[in-house]
Amino acid sequence: MKLFGVDTDRRPLLIAEIGVNHEGSLDKAVELVELAAKAGADAVKFQSYTPDRFIAAADAERLERVSRFGLDEDAHHTLKRAAETRGVAFFSSAISEDWVPFLAAECEAIKIASGDIDFEPVIRQSAATGKAVILSTGTATLAEVKLAVGWAIEEMGTDGAKNRLAVLHCVSAYPTPLEQANLLAIPTLATTFPDITIGYSNHVMGPEASIAAVALGARIVEVHFTDQKHGRTFRDHSLSCDPQDLAYLAETLPKVWLARGTGEKRPQPCEDGVGPAIRKGLTAAVDMPAGHVLQEGDMIYTRPATELPSAEYRTVIGKKLAGPIAKGHSLKRADLE
Repeated sequence: MKLFGVDTDRRPLLIAEIGVNHEGSLDKAVELVELAAKAGADAVKFQSYTPDRFIAAADAERLERVSRFGLDEDAHHTLKRAAETRGVAFFSSAISEDWVPFLAAECEAIKIASGDIDFEPVIRQSAATGKAVILSTGTATLAEVKLAVGWAIEEMGTDGAKNRLAVLHCVSAYPTPLEQANLLAIPTLATTFPDITIGYSNHVMGPEASIAAVALGARIVEVHFTDQKHGRTFRDHSLSCDPQDLAYLAETLPKVWLARGTGEKRPQPCEDGVGPAIRKGLTAAVDMPAGHVLQEGDMIYTRPATELPSAEYRTVIGKKLAGPIAKGHSLKRADLE
């Protein structure tokens, strides 16, 4: 998948999820864009919503907070310009489906939050835009993921999904205990959807889960991002990466991806000539004259494995020596009649 200028066959895409860590301040949001770009993010992601289509009126406290944290279309335009100026891509989650047309017009991709994994309208509407769709799967069973992916494919077509759909393993706990990150779900998703890009949306504190996710095949890594993890009231700050953390991931994840290799178990180019040098070969255990018939006990095994590796021990038993051989010398094929 090629997204935001990154070929995910070559290295993982790193998304800094600013979300609503700006807490409603456009100036803070712009500052976070700048910090994320400087740290090495490929893209910055926000959340786009109409408050009363996001939170029910009965949950007055939460509705007040999301209303206060929400950004209007003009703010989105400002953030997009800030991102483009600093060479980082801008996109957002369509938390309420009425934002899909705006995001489709302004962004290369639309994110579907884990909470909408079973919300068919926003998935179908986003998939039908022609833009890339990144689908998070927190709280979902594999059956639910299959259903959501099916909706997207019905709108995109099979070929479209190969190029425009990504599915992110996610655990929607804030923070997620490391022992419950369930990262082996990443290869499960890759096996289940072999033609779709698989990634990871992280809520585990620290870099370990994100690094392991790439080692397990995640081609996209999304991490929460803030300028200050501690001393803040809103919960997302504490589980977010700060600029130093993000810079570490930006440097480390491509290296981890390179270290994965192809998966084929075979000698690597850097091992050329190493095998014989570190493997054992057949060596004379005692001085032996010409014509001696080799028996068990006549040979020991030492490095290097020259012409007769240790695995050929049984093939030389009972053969005569063509000439004398001194103790400690490697046997060669020419030594045998």
